[in-house]
Amino acid sequence: MDGLCKKAGVRCFQFHALRHSAASLMESRNIPIGSIQRILGHSSRMTTEIYLHQIAQADRHAIKVLEQSDSGDFLTHESHTDGKSSLTQSP
Repeated sequence: MDGLCKKAGVRCFQFHALRHSAASLMESRNIPIGSIQRILGHSSRMTTEIYLHQIAQADRHAIKVLEQSDSGDFLTHESHTDGKSSLTQSP
C-alpha cells in the first residue's frame, strides 16, 4: 500500500481505512446492515454494528462534504506536509 500511495502522490493510508469509508458511505446511503455485513465479510451482524458505530460523527460529516462538493469547488494548493499540490474545498 505504501508504494501505491507514493506512486499516486497521496498520503499513505492503510486498507482498513478503505473498509471504514466504504461502510460509512453504504450506511449513509441507507444500504441495509445485512448487505453491509456480507460485503465486509462479517459473520455476525453485531460485529458490523460495532464497526459502523466506530465511525465518528466527524468522519460522517467529512464524507458528506465530499459527496456534496462539485469538482469546480476545489482549488489546488500546496500541502503543508510535503510541499506537493493537493485539493481542498474553497470557502
